[in-house]
Amino acid sequence: MPVPEYLLAMKCMAARISTAEGEASDVRDIVFLIRHLGLKSATDVLNLVALYYPKERIAVKTQYLIEGLFDEGSV
Repeated sequence: MPVPEYLLAMKCMAARISTAEGEASDVRDIVFLIRHLGLKSATDVLNLVALYYPKERIAVKTQYLIEGLFDEGSV
């Protein structure tokens, strides 16, 4: 079974955002895992993702999603 850090990295890399009912979304899982791991900033999350994936492969949408979650106070 994958560790929570790796699950978070995978969810962040997919960064699926639901636009309609029934579509897959990773946002709820990302928020849960960030809280579970006690991460305090978008930088902390992105650094964790970079432990599993090369920084150049981390999509801009992933960065915006993570920063937005912290800016909105969702985490």
